[in-house]
Order: sequence, then structure tokens, then C-alpha cells
Amino acid sequence: METLMLLTYTALCWTIFKVFKIPVNKWTLTTAVLGGVVLIGHVLMGMAYYHPASRQARIFYVATQIVPNVKGKVIEVPVRPNEPLKKGDVLFKIDPTPYRARVEELEAQLAFAKKRLADMERLRRRAGGSRFDVEEYRKRVASLEAQLAEARFNLESCVVRAPADGFVTHVRVRPGQMAVPFPFQPMMTFINASTATLVAGFAPEPSSNIDPGDEAEVVFPAYPGMTFQGRVRRVLPAVAEGELKPSQDMVSFARQLPQGLIPVIIDLDKNLSQIGLPMGVDADVAVYGVNSGYWGHTAIVRRILLRMITWSHFLRFH
Repeated sequence: METLMLLTYTALCWTIFKVFKIPVNKWTLTTAVLGGVVLIGHVLMGMAYYHPASRQARIFYVATQIVPNVKGKVIEVPVRPNEPLKKGDVLFKIDPTPYRARVEELEAQLAFAKKRLADMERLRRRAGGSRFDVEEYRKRVASLEAQLAEARFNLESCVVRAPADGFVTHVRVRPGQMAVPFPFQPMMTFINASTATLVAGFAPEPSSNIDPGDEAEVVFPAYPGMTFQGRVRRVLPAVAEGELKPSQDMVSFARQLPQGLIPVIIDLDKNLSQIGLPMGVDADVAVYGVNSGYWGHTAIVRRILLRMITWSHFLRFH
């Protein structure tokens, strides 16, 4: 950014010297240099604190690791990679034979236990049967009902479904593979489409001038020459560099931690899903915290610089 401003000012001075035929000597050069230092320094200071920009912005999203609840052989994988899915769509199926057999076994045992319980209750009413036997069969029925509920849950878990709207980015599961409920070895990675969020990291100094509702502009390297409008949704109240996790180590200031950037959530006027960018791409963001008053005029310079950045994306050659 500073380089662009210096080049622009240099080109302006060269034009003025040529058009007005100003002699080049130590006084005119000193005046041009000092004028550039004062002008550019003034603009940079106003932009840095009242119209801050960030090149550390990215579209973040939440991924769900798909781990089956039951163990078994995969028999069907109807899902295709990177195709939109609705909540409840089938991802893959596990052979339900042993789990269905367990449900049928428990259903038969429960039916028999309920019949025996009814007989015991009828015997106690008519012939003074043992109260202990009645309570014992009630306990048996309750236990079988709990086991049957668990068995039905396991049977339903043989069909693994999408937890929300989104897509599976990589599908490496094939029929015949063994699915194991092991959390450190997920079967798939599911991308939650509704969680895409643009987050920009700003230096701590201008963070006090960034408030919810402030106007923002965003440029993506994937769309050279285009600028997207938006608003600040929220300035997050915590920085990752200050996180303390459960540990026996005490807090030490001898270790040097990075300064850390303040996370700011940006809502674009255009929905992220309509832009057509893959989630996870980076961006450049500018926030215009003061649109009136003495420092309000520097916003136009920030807008120009941001557009120069997006046009410079055309110059990336591969």
C-alpha cells in the first residue's frame, strides 16, 4: 500500500515539474520530499486508525467428522463428492443383519416377559401369588424395553445421514470396507454450508474504531477488478494468542507470544454462497469506521487503494 502511494505521489510530482517547468534544485526537491512525507504520513495515519484494512481475511467454515455409531461392513455409498445435500440425506449404509437380528430377539423376549408379567399379576389377584415374582418380571420387562430401545437405535444407525445442509468434500468410502466407531478415524468430512463466515484479522491499535454496522469493502484475488460491499457484524471479544488451556504449567511472561489480530466478522451484502468461491479462500478487507469529521476524507484514499489492489490481481502470472 505504501509503495502504491509513493509511486502515485512520485508520478504526480514528476508531472507537475514537467508541466509547470519547475527547475530542479535542492529547494524544490526538498519541498517535494517533505511535502510527500507530510502528506503521505497524514493520510497513512488517518487510514490506519480510522479506516483500517486487513490482508488477513478468510472465509471460515465448520466441518463435521462423520463417525458411525456402530461397527459393520459398508454395503452402499449413494453420496457423491461435492454435491449439495439436505439434512437427513443418506451418506452410506452399514450391513444391518446382526443389529436387525438383535432387535427381533429382544422383541420376542419382551413379548414373552410381558405375557409372563400379566400371568403373575393375574395369579396374585386371584390366588395370592408372590409379590416378589411380580416385581421381578416388571424389572425384567423394563430392562428388555431399555435394551430394545438401544438395539433399535443401533439398527437405525446403520444408515448414516447428513447432519445438516452441506456436502461431503472427499468420498473415500467404498462398499466392503469396515466402518468402525473410532473418533480419530472418521469415515468422511462433512462441510456445513450454512456456516461459511468471512473473518478478518485487524491489528489491535485501530480496533477501538471498528464497531458493528460499520461499512466494509472486500476484494477477493479470485475476482480481480471486483469490490464487494458489506457491514461489520461483530468484533470478537477474544484472541487465540491469549487462550489458556488446562495444564500444570503456570503463566509465564518470559515466552514471547505474537501480538495477535482482532477477529472481525464481516457480512457481505451478497450471500457468500452466491459468489461462487470455495470456502477457505483469502480476501482483503477495509472497514470505514469514520465517514464524517476531520478524518472522514481519508476514506476515499482507502477506497482507491483497495481498488488498486483488486486490479493488481490481474498481474498474477503462473
